[in-house]
Amino acid sequence: MLTIKLNSSNYLLWKNQVEPLLHHQDWYRFVNGSYTAPSKTTTVDAKEAPNPEYVSWLESDQRIRLLLQSSLTEEAMAEVLGLSSSREVWLALESAYSHDSMERSQNIKDALRQLKKGVLSVSDFAKKFKSLCDQLSAIGTPVSEDDKCHWFLCGLGPTFETFSTAHRAIQPRPLFRDLLAKAEGHELFITSLHGSNPAPSPAAFMAYQQQSRSQFRGGRGRSACGQSPRGGYSSRGRGRRSPHCQLCRNDGHYASSCPDLASYANKSSHSAANLAQAFHADCTLNDYTPDWNSDSGATLHMAPSPNDVYGSFTK
Repeated sequence: MLTIKLNSSNYLLWKNQVEPLLHHQDWYRFVNGSYTAPSKTTTVDAKEAPNPEYVSWLESDQRIRLLLQSSLTEEAMAEVLGLSSSREVWLALESAYSHDSMERSQNIKDALRQLKKGVLSVSDFAKKFKSLCDQLSAIGTPVSEDDKCHWFLCGLGPTFETFSTAHRAIQPRPLFRDLLAKAEGHELFITSLHGSNPAPSPAAFMAYQQQSRSQFRGGRGRSACGQSPRGGYSSRGRGRRSPHCQLCRNDGHYASSCPDLASYANKSSHSAANLAQAFHADCTLNDYTPDWNSDSGATLHMAPSPNDVYGSFTK
């Protein structure tokens, strides 16, 4: 009849099993101290004789004691050795295990609050969640419907962020069983859209964007995969590219520091001279930066004379 054996971690669960039986048999008064033992003897016709009320009390008391001891483990049995009444047994067990069970109740509540879905399905996560709730109910500290729903939504994680936010705003809160059915339906909907891999959460997407921007800026125009925006591969790991002059076509320096820049402008034709002078006046490059130019999207970037610029503007 009593399936749970008392040990150091399940006192409240064991007590919740035993008390209804004692009440049903009208035996609880024996263990709570409201029905004490009557006198062992009585006087009949001026003679002392055994008291039949005591005999009846002792018979019931020993039956209760036997019932309690039959539901103990060897560990718990050591706490009641040498005790002769059901009341003594009951008090000894309460003194030995009630404090530990209160700590267990707090531990289960902490585990319930910290439980996360992770990679589990909603159904498997709900089984673990309900198991902890059932343990609390069994030891006399049931979880309210509001707390169940709140902790369950928190445990679903970032992939259910939109779902959890929407249901937290609903008043009055739905029952836990209804919330669970909706969560399972939402999971099926996500799976039908994205397959077995759920859609990334907005937080994860923003983190990826920030990482991509950081890599793009830190790589001087390179993409996250090690390529430049124009399709060329990064020189990282292969050494810095040697400077190359765009005017004399020699390596070792840039056009801005070309030793023949001035003479090149004087020797060249009118069109080429204007181009060289314009380049020299506007160039801001140095030995530490490569000769890269931003693409402004304009059709013409330089013109040999102001007249050509004005002519292009007026067309």
